[in-house]
Amino acid sequence: MIGPIRSLLFVPGTRSDRFSKAMASGADAVAFDLEDSVEATQKEKARGLIAEFLGQPPASSSEALRLVRFNAVDTEAGQGDLEYFRDVTGYDGVLLPKVETPGILETVGRIFGSRALAGRPVPLLPLLESPRAILRAADIAAADAFVAALLFGAEDLTAQLAVPRTIDGDELIFPRAQVALAAAAVGAQAIDAVFTSLDDLTSLERDCTRARAVGFHGKMAIHPRQVPVINAAFTPSAAEIERARRVVDVYEAARAAGQGVTKMDNQMVELPIVERARRTLALAARYSGG
Repeated sequence: MIGPIRSLLFVPGTRSDRFSKAMASGADAVAFDLEDSVEATQKEKARGLIAEFLGQPPASSSEALRLVRFNAVDTEAGQGDLEYFRDVTGYDGVLLPKVETPGILETVGRIFGSRALAGRPVPLLPLLESPRAILRAADIAAADAFVAALLFGAEDLTAQLAVPRTIDGDELIFPRAQVALAAAAVGAQAIDAVFTSLDDLTSLERDCTRARAVGFHGKMAIHPRQVPVINAAFTPSAAEIERARRVVDVYEAARAAGQGVTKMDNQMVELPIVERARRTLALAARYSGG
């Protein structure tokens, strides 16, 4: 597992002038993009610019994760990405778009199998952005490869469904749940789709809240101004932290008295609730640097 990742910011692979700014945005991870934001004739240039930047040492130990989004593996551009980055170092994982079967991840895993990052295989982050991918989410998550996270692509999905994407997001309830459950089943992270209205930060916050409610750990971003909103939405609040501490304290006191179940604020407290509270405290410590 890499991360946790609350915010994953994309930067076009041809815009080397934005690379350092993206890394300094406060995002937990930055994806150097070779796919949608790079015109077909500029792919080779983008590969070179990204590789050059990846060759630079991190600015600090707390620097954002460096990820690279390839083109779809079954395209000529995707094959070019695979070949080029087999011998490149300095990145923490690979985003693979338009994944619909576990076989794609297994193929990429084999190609990069002899190239370990910090003694482990290259982490793969597949984007699930079609009806077929959503329906196969569990199989994709369980691929024989290092699947670090599942990324949900809402824009492509709603386009294929021929439905508008809305702020309330009723059209995304089922696919979001599918992705979140599939990720949880294998211990991977679930990262939600981009929000394309750059200036509507209030609606972005609402979108984050809905995603977090069904089990997502973070969200993709397409502009640095979205990063603080996303980070705040996926960071435990002060109230959540305080409640989690109380839950753990009450439960430990009950255990010391020989009880496996107790109550707090007229609500039952048992082990699953305590485990959730402990995860909240662990996340809070991670994001606070503690």
